Amino acid sequence: MPQTLTIVLPCYNEADGIVQSLTALRTWFPREAQILVMDDGSTDGTADLARRHAESQADARVHVHVRPQNGGKGASIRAAIGLATGEHIVFVDADLAFGRDSIAAVLQGLDAGDIAIGNRRHVASRYSVPVRLFGFLYRRHLVGLTFNALVRTAFGLPYRDTQCGLKAFRRHAFERLGSSLTIDGFAIDVEILLVANALGLRVIEVPVVVTYESAASSVRLIRSAAAMSADLLRMMGRRAAGRYRASPVTAGDAMSPPPASGSSPAPLDPPRAPSARR
Repeated sequence: MPQTLTIVLPCYNEADGIVQSLTALRTWFPREAQILVMDDGSTDGTADLARRHAESQADARVHVHVRPQNGGKGASIRAAIGLATGEHIVFVDADLAFGRDSIAAVLQGLDAGDIAIGNRRHVASRYSVPVRLFGFLYRRHLVGLTFNALVRTAFGLPYRDTQCGLKAFRRHAFERLGSSLTIDGFAIDVEILLVANALGLRVIEVPVVVTYESAASSVRLIRSAAAMSADLLRMMGRRAAGRYRASPVTAGDAMSPPPASGSSPAPLDPPRAPSARR
């Protein structure tokens, strides 16, 4: 059966939860879904655990790809461009802080757009977090607001949550983005939207439900803030040089229309246990 959906998990040192996440994804999604584990030079055995899990379940849908050295989220996403086979592609954080319903929401968003991104600041978005993590959530929210304000000022992008770790793409959009993406780190999320705007792709923001059970994060504020700032400056330079300017679209490259209203790009099976670690 042809694969209609590719789920991409960018991973760095996710050994504590990768098996639970893969178990959940295999349960939530139809059998034709491809699952790409993009291991970014993990040192904790993430890739080995993912492979053993796939082998133990005799599940050929799970593919594990390992970068020999840690290069960043952007490097993993760009590496996935040539590997994804689905007509719809979803990137989701490996800890599945965005659960089944949120993944379904961005897929449904592709009914109206070429790209659908989660918006944690949408009025309809919801957070689930234990009391002990209230401070973590507050700090994360403030940092996100500050970064988003910087991005909106620097690039004029209208989106309220560029860094949400849940994004869905129709295949033609994913492939058109690929040749213009250059960023290796977390700022790849900004570059995706910058390129999408230049190409005239339709971007839809959708509300999500976010579940945090740990304050662990691969984003370390001081070091990552410096790296992301450098990447933003690099993108500003590329934009000033016209590197993100849209090229003419020929008849053969023209975007296909969205699927009929109400149809789902990738139907989901009814939710079943086990739930994934958040």
